[in-house]
Amino acid sequence: MRTRRSASPPVPGFVRRVASDKSAALLRGRFLIGRWAAPRTPKYGILARMRHVTAMIGAALCAAGTMVHAAVLDLNGSWEFRFEEGKAPAQTAGAVFAATDRMAVPGCYDMMPQWLCKRGTGLYRRTFTLDRAVDNAWLVVDGMGLVGHFQIDGRDLGTHPYPYARLELETGPLAAGTHTLFAALDNRFDWETLHLARPYYDFYLFGGFYHGVSLRFDNRTLFVRTRDYRAGTVEIEAVNFKDADFDATLVFDGTNAVQAAFRNARATVRVPHFRLWSPESPNLHTVALAHGAATPVAVRFGIREIKAADRRLWLNGRPLYLKGANRHESHPQFGAATPEALMVEDIQNLKALGGNFFRGCHYQQAQRFLDYCDEMGVLVWEESLGWGNGSHGGKMSSYELTNETFIAEQLIETREMVRTSFNHPSVIIFAFMNEFASGSKPGKALADKLIAAIRAEDSGRLVTYACCHNGSDIANANTDLVAFNTYPGWIGSDAGDPANLRRLITEDVDKVVSRFRRLYPHKPIIVAEMGTCGVYGHHDPAGAQWTEEFEAEYVGDVLDVVFAHPEITGMTIWQFTDARSYHRGGATIRTKPFAQNLAGLYDGFRRPKAVVPVVKAKFAQKAKMEER
Repeated sequence: MRTRRSASPPVPGFVRRVASDKSAALLRGRFLIGRWAAPRTPKYGILARMRHVTAMIGAALCAAGTMVHAAVLDLNGSWEFRFEEGKAPAQTAGAVFAATDRMAVPGCYDMMPQWLCKRGTGLYRRTFTLDRAVDNAWLVVDGMGLVGHFQIDGRDLGTHPYPYARLELETGPLAAGTHTLFAALDNRFDWETLHLARPYYDFYLFGGFYHGVSLRFDNRTLFVRTRDYRAGTVEIEAVNFKDADFDATLVFDGTNAVQAAFRNARATVRVPHFRLWSPESPNLHTVALAHGAATPVAVRFGIREIKAADRRLWLNGRPLYLKGANRHESHPQFGAATPEALMVEDIQNLKALGGNFFRGCHYQQAQRFLDYCDEMGVLVWEESLGWGNGSHGGKMSSYELTNETFIAEQLIETREMVRTSFNHPSVIIFAFMNEFASGSKPGKALADKLIAAIRAEDSGRLVTYACCHNGSDIANANTDLVAFNTYPGWIGSDAGDPANLRRLITEDVDKVVSRFRRLYPHKPIIVAEMGTCGVYGHHDPAGAQWTEEFEAEYVGDVLDVVFAHPEITGMTIWQFTDARSYHRGGATIRTKPFAQNLAGLYDGFRRPKAVVPVVKAKFAQKAKMEER
C-alpha cells in the first residue's frame, strides 16, 4: 500500500458492530449502524513511550519474517469541491460532479467567504492508491456536519446523520490501484433526514469535515477498564478479534510482559509498575496485544476511579471539586474545525486559571482534544448532541421526544459517544440533550433509556445531564449526580437588575439546591451553567450591561455564592469562549449581538476579557478553601 508509515504500532480507532437492539433496527436500511471505539494514537505527547512498544513489536515481527504495513491511510488535505446551494445530495450530480474549487479537510465550507452561512450540499472528491488488494477497510470520519453520504468507486457506503459524532463505514474489498472517494455533506435542516440538530439550538452547526478523514485497515481494538485502582488491576476487552477465548502476552509500556487468559474476549490483569491518572499527575500507560499472525493492537489508557457518594465526587478515593467552564468547538475563522494548536491553547488557558474541568457542550468533543486532556490532566464531561429538545413549544419541538426515529438516533449517537471515549481517562461524566424537557413524562422516559444505554456500555463513569427545568424536573431520578443551569439577573423575569445581582443569585441558587437536595439526599450537586455576556473591548467603569466590567462583576458574584455553598461540589462557568449562535429574535436581554453567544471568558479568538483575572483569583481562593 502506498501509505504513510507511523512511528507507533497500529492503533485502530473504531470497531464495527451491527446493532441488534430495537432502536437500531428502526434505522436499518436507511443508515449504516456501526460501533466506533478507542481513540487513535496521538501524534504528540506519548511518542517517546510508544517507541518502546514499536521497537519490541517490530523486532518480533521482523524475526518472524512479517512485513509491517501502516494501518492507517491519512486522507486529509486538499479535496476537489463544489457547493450546491439549497440542494439536497439527491439533487446533485453525485460522484461525477464537475469540481469548481478545492476545499481543505479538515475544514468547514460554510466558513469560507464565498459560501459563508449558506445552506446546501458540499460535494467532495479525492483519489487514493493502494499497492495491494485488501479484503476490507474502514472509512473513518472524526466528526462532520450535518448529514454525510459516502461512496467509493461509485459504490454506496452509507448515510451518516449524526453531526459531531465519529463514524466508521465499511468499504468492503478494495483492489490494488487507484480509487475514488466521494462525499456529499448536507448542512440544511430537514426533519426527514436530520433529527438530531435543529436551527433553534443556541450554537451554530457547521457544514464540512471537522477533524479529519482516514482509511483504516484493521478494526480490532482493546477496551481497558479500571477494576481496582489501588492494586492497578484492569480488565482488557479484545474487540473484533477472531477468537473469544485465547491465551496471549500483553505488553505494558513497551517493556513489561504479562500473560493473560482471555475468556469471552476479556482478561483481568495487574499493570506492572502502575501509576494512577489524575489532573495533578496525568500518568498514562500503553498496552499491546499480538494474537496469532495478525499485526499487534495497541491502545493508551489511564488508571483511575471516579465515584459519586455521600454528596461528593471522589477521584481515586479523594474528594474532587470541579472548577471549569463550558467549551464549544468553535472559532471565528475555522468554525468547528479547530486546529490542534487551538485545542492545546484552550487547555493551557484553563489550567492557568486554576481550572481542572471542561464541560463539552452540547456535542462530542474532538478525539484529539480528548487526547490532549488525557496528556495534560484536565477532566471532561462528554455530551451527545442536543439542546432544549421538547422544551421550546411548537409542533416540532414537542413531537421530538416521542418520535421513534429521533429516539433511535439519539440512542445510537449516545452509545457511540461512550464507545469512542472509552479509553480516555480524562472523561469522567457522560451526558445527553442539554436542557431538554426533563420535567415531562416523555423527557423522563427518554432519559431513562439513555442512562441505561450508557451504563450498559460503560459502568465506570458518571451519568447526568444539564437541567434548566429546576422547579419541575423529574428525570434526575436515575442520574449519578444533579447538574443544573440557572441565570438569575441575566435571563428571566429579574433580568436587568444589576444592583441586586448578588441577592438574586443567592436566592436562586438556594432555591434550586434546596429542591434537589430534598429529592435526592445523597447525590452530588454541581452547577453546569451560570454566567453572563460581555462584549470584548466594550468598557464602562459603571458596569453597564454587555460590558466586560459587568461580566466580571456578575461572574465574580456567582463564584462567591457557589463556592461558599456547602451542598455544591462543582461549577462550570458559561462559557469558555464566545461562539457563533443562531439566536437573533426577541426583544429581551437574551438577544445575541452579531449572532454570537458572548458569554465567553475569552472572545472567539481567545483574547482574555476583564473577567479572566477575576476567575483566576476566585479559583485560587477556592483551592485554598479545599486545602483547609
